[in-house]
Parts: sequence; structure tokens; C-alpha cells
Amino acid sequence: MKPETDIVALSRLMAGDFSNQQQAFENPPMFAHIRVCMRPLPADFFDQGLGLFLEQAYDFMLSQPYRVRVLQFLPQADQILLINCSVSNQEDFYGAARNRDLLSTLTRDRVEAMPGCEMNVAWTGQSYRGKIVPGRACRVFRNNQETYLENEFEVFDQKLYSLDRGRDLTTDERIWGSIAGPFEFEKTASFAQEVQG
Repeated sequence: MKPETDIVALSRLMAGDFSNQQQAFENPPMFAHIRVCMRPLPADFFDQGLGLFLEQAYDFMLSQPYRVRVLQFLPQADQILLINCSVSNQEDFYGAARNRDLLSTLTRDRVEAMPGCEMNVAWTGQSYRGKIVPGRACRVFRNNQETYLENEFEVFDQKLYSLDRGRDLTTDERIWGSIAGPFEFEKTASFAQEVQG
């Protein structure tokens, strides 16, 4: 399979435990110490494509992630479509990214695609780069305000760069998210061997 549409290769790169510890220690006013852990789901979890379970948390609060998602990867003509999904009653699965027994209890009926939050993922020749689909349709309610999500990432063999920002629906002003550029994560553990496909 060509790399542009190879969902197995992408899943293996992203399946891991990532930390931005070095960045946070070097620039604590701008970057909190964040951990992102993505664990492969069984190959038959979705009718099509492959899935990862994602937890994002502050390093000192790993047991209470502030973001829980399921990512579905679907091959397209010349790129990969990433579908962001929410998990109902997500607190039932806190810690599941690092606990396969708990993760095995996640069922398809608990997962729902988030409209407008799909991402187009392109192969650069040395990495995969994802960007949210145009249209400002992925809405995030934060700080008592509805915003639209501007999101992109790039993943290499051992590194993950991620940039999330929420913008005002009318003025496009940044309301939340990084001021100082992308979060820079290093892979501290790999779960690539768990990817089925």
C-alpha cells in the first residue's frame, strides 16, 4: 500500500505514549507538562478502517484526562481521513489507554463521530501531517464561549507536534490554545506492535 493511504503505518506511528516534558521544563510559563497516550483498538472495532483510543492529560493528573477521544482512520484516494469521535460517559474509561483490560470493555455503541471535526492527513515523505477540514464546523465550548477548533498535527517515528486553538466564530480571534506554537511531544513508549491490519 502506498504511504499516502497506509492507515496501518499511520496507526503504528501514532500508537504510543507521548510526553512534552523537555519543552515544559524549558518553557514552563508557556507549556504545561502534557501526556498523550494512544492505544490501538481491535481491527474489527469499526466496520471500516482502524481506530485508536486517545487520552490527553496533565502529567500530574493522568487519572483524570481532560480529553478522551477515539480516532478512526479511513483511506481515501490520495490521503487518509481521520474521524474524531467522542466517547459517552468517558469517565468510565479513564486510564484505558494504559490498561488494555479496561480498554477491551469499550464498545462501538459508546463512540460517536463529531460532526465537522474530521481531519485530512497527508504523507509528507517523512511524516504524516493532519489538518482539520475547512469550514469552521468543529465547535468547542470553553470558557463560557462557543469557539471553532483550529487543529493540526504532525507525527514522525519518535515525535508528535500538535497545535490546538479555539477561535471566535465571528472575529476569528484566538480565544484559547497555545500562544507559543505547537506542543512538541517525544514518544516514551510504543504500542505499534498492537496495531492489527
